[in-house]
Amino acid sequence: MNTMNGNVRWVVQGNLTSQSDLEGLRNACRKINTEMVEVTIIPFSTSLSGFEIAPGNIYYGSTTFNALLYNDPQTRGGVFFDDDAFSIKNYFDRWGKFMLNYGAVVTSFQQLINTAHPPEKLLFIRPDNDSKSFSGEVIKFSDIKEWYQKLTIVSNTDLSLDSPIVVSEPYNIKAEWRLWIVNKKVVAASRYREYFRLSKQRGCPQDVVQFAESRCQAYTPHDVFVMDICQSGDNYYIVECGCMNGAGFYNADIDEIVRAVTKYFKSVETHENASPDTPE
Repeated sequence: MNTMNGNVRWVVQGNLTSQSDLEGLRNACRKINTEMVEVTIIPFSTSLSGFEIAPGNIYYGSTTFNALLYNDPQTRGGVFFDDDAFSIKNYFDRWGKFMLNYGAVVTSFQQLINTAHPPEKLLFIRPDNDSKSFSGEVIKFSDIKEWYQKLTIVSNTDLSLDSPIVVSEPYNIKAEWRLWIVNKKVVAASRYREYFRLSKQRGCPQDVVQFAESRCQAYTPHDVFVMDICQSGDNYYIVECGCMNGAGFYNADIDEIVRAVTKYFKSVETHENASPDTPE
């Protein structure tokens, strides 16, 4: 058996992770002799409990779980995220024309609603950040107006009239893939959509891997993250990036993801815990 035990432990939210993904994570951890602990996190909870907080923990779960972890200095190290780096505006600045929606407007509902668009005008909108406050979608301007009216009367901690959103023209997209990246290398991939329909298939074309790794030579928001890539026309584009700790697996190779992330995290922990006199 290939062992990577040490002090690394995966702490996984069991109540909002699919049974197939949970089983995949259990098996992957077992194969590399790494402990996995399942915890239950109450939706909209404001506190963490049910597990031992330790420097060697790698976390996986919902947006709520990861937000609590990231906001706590004791657990932040096990969440591969940076609030400033994981935003569409930052990706525009770093990757420019390689972004699908490069040239899109970063605005807010408050500002968008005051622009002159016909009611039937179709726009693509999504959050600027990685909060998952709503899914990116193509929507009529009249429906955005209705959404705006609801936001004026409903209190939502994740989304407000002033929340940064990205607005652009819709694109014709052939296929979309999610790639798991560790230290600028693609370690796993899965197609998740084809012609706007859910279509899960393990892996991706080698051209997609090469495109992703070329972009990573210029910039990465973190050493560990997921990158969503699409094909529009004959070209590949970055759709967005996301925090690995909460990214859906689709049909990716969970064994390879857990192996690569654990190896990376163990090396970081070893380096950070080494004394100045300890040879590396």
